[in-house]
Amino acid sequence: MGNLESTMKGDQAADQFESLGLAPGARPPHKMPPGHPTPVRVLLRGLELIRVLSSQGPLTTAALSQKLRLARTTVNRCLATLEATGFVSREEDSRRFSLTLKSRTLSHGFDPTVERLEVVRHMMRVVAPRVRWPMSLMSMRYPEMFIEDSTDRDSGFAVEYFERGMTVPVLMTASGRAFLAFSSAKVRESVLESLWAARTDDTQSIWTNRADLDRELTAIRERGYAKAIRPLRITEQGSIAVPVMFESKPVGIIAVRFALSAVTFDEARKYLLPALLEVAQATTV
Repeated sequence: MGNLESTMKGDQAADQFESLGLAPGARPPHKMPPGHPTPVRVLLRGLELIRVLSSQGPLTTAALSQKLRLARTTVNRCLATLEATGFVSREEDSRRFSLTLKSRTLSHGFDPTVERLEVVRHMMRVVAPRVRWPMSLMSMRYPEMFIEDSTDRDSGFAVEYFERGMTVPVLMTASGRAFLAFSSAKVRESVLESLWAARTDDTQSIWTNRADLDRELTAIRERGYAKAIRPLRITEQGSIAVPVMFESKPVGIIAVRFALSAVTFDEARKYLLPALLEVAQATTV
């Protein structure tokens, strides 16, 4: 009889967890202090989901369910709501979800540059099948370039994956050089004042003096795009990058990476650069 009662109590507890949207063994929602209204559980779950995606990057429904200790059906409903409102997007072919640029407005308020980058991000996905090589949308988060989004998972040519949240150096990359070239002289000097003194050995081997870098930045402005070469284990990787301008400032950078054994810089200028410019200059979805 005791075993039957224990089983019934266990079933009732499981039903209660499921009704709350919690996975078995998870803690129920925290109770509010006396005198406070009852918390809106679904709001708490959505905010916690956003926090986890923000701190841990793109995740699958199963991973989110485990980390949040919520039933997978509840996680699915939260994700569907956030996706419909533009705060979360599903990564094609990977079954993972990530925060969109729009989600930044939750902490920083409305920012027209974020809205602009959201359009650019959408356009990057539109041209991805045509470009085929992996593209990245980056922004400056001193002292490095921050990857806002990429098409690496959709590209069959990516030999490494650039994920949202990763950073790359400024002076060694096409994206960083594009940012410096198209920034105002005041911003450029402010950034370089500290980055130049902290150059790594690899960076110093490329940029031995400021005059060479200044000449390259001038050339970038004249031709409209930056380029860089990075050695990989099998071949050298080339990249070109163009700025996303807003109110005369580079608020983002669009870059594409390719194997130099397959695509020369002249070919990249002819076939890939027009697509990058199309993305960078997008104004409507």
